[in-house]
Amino acid sequence: MEITKIDLRGLNPSSPGWGKACAAVTASMVAHGCVVVVHDAISPGLRRAVFDRAMPELFSFPVETKQRTVSPSSALQGYVNKIHGVDFESFIVKADDARCVHDFTNIFWPQGNPEFSNTIEALARKIIEVEDMVEKMTLEGLGVREENIAAHLDALTHSLRFQQYSIPEESKMGVTLPRHTDPTLVTAIVQHEVEGLEMQAKDGSWVKIPPEADTITFVAGDLFALLTNGRVRPSVHRVRTPTNRERIVILCPAWGKNGVAINAMDELVDEENPPKYNPVTTDEFLQFRYSGEGLKSSDPLEDLCGVHKCVDP
Repeated sequence: MEITKIDLRGLNPSSPGWGKACAAVTASMVAHGCVVVVHDAISPGLRRAVFDRAMPELFSFPVETKQRTVSPSSALQGYVNKIHGVDFESFIVKADDARCVHDFTNIFWPQGNPEFSNTIEALARKIIEVEDMVEKMTLEGLGVREENIAAHLDALTHSLRFQQYSIPEESKMGVTLPRHTDPTLVTAIVQHEVEGLEMQAKDGSWVKIPPEADTITFVAGDLFALLTNGRVRPSVHRVRTPTNRERIVILCPAWGKNGVAINAMDELVDEENPPKYNPVTTDEFLQFRYSGEGLKSSDPLEDLCGVHKCVDP
């Protein structure tokens, strides 16, 4: 089995092929919780600037410098290293705020590094542009009205996550990051040269997503299940390291803005499809998801927000 790629190059809402593409994107999101799109948003030049220059420079700094990016007030920015035994390093920066990108840059280059910050800002703009398109297409395909889609997109914020998996020891080759869902609305995944991403199909089998330069993979997170009232289930995915090569990947998660409650879209709730989840903010969900109780849960969204709870008679 493979997940069919959908070509979105050159498309906009007035394009003749928009409706057909919407149907294809929606079908993939409903069936798999993810969609692989072909797009030219990340040009070869931008890709080289990111993966050949910016990322190697960033990850070469000493740990002491990297740790200065940690924010005690936000889980959506800073440096992460070796969570739950997984051998990787990760930086998170608020992607849609130029000041945050410049502040992040200045931690490593106190005199500034315009080439680095401009590269990161350009990358963020391009990924977010396609990510918004994928969300719009999915919601439109599910029957959500244009004005409600626009309001939803306006209430989003995005971060960039730069992630580097170390070269594994021979004895550790295999599953690098265990099966999981993301706590996000939607996450864009940009792979580079080294394979590793796998999606779990409904029959339990694993589907490899090749690291092709002209594709971006979008996975539905837990909060997208809430937004769509369960019509789109979160993607279950994992990372395998089948080769002895270092792997760099860039993620761009979409979240609800601070303090904004995420609700099921009005058009996706009716008598035949009553609300499955109560509203929740991003911070509330993240706090529970990474609590002791949330980490033990097989379905943290249901446990925190589920409308129907088991009640003893």
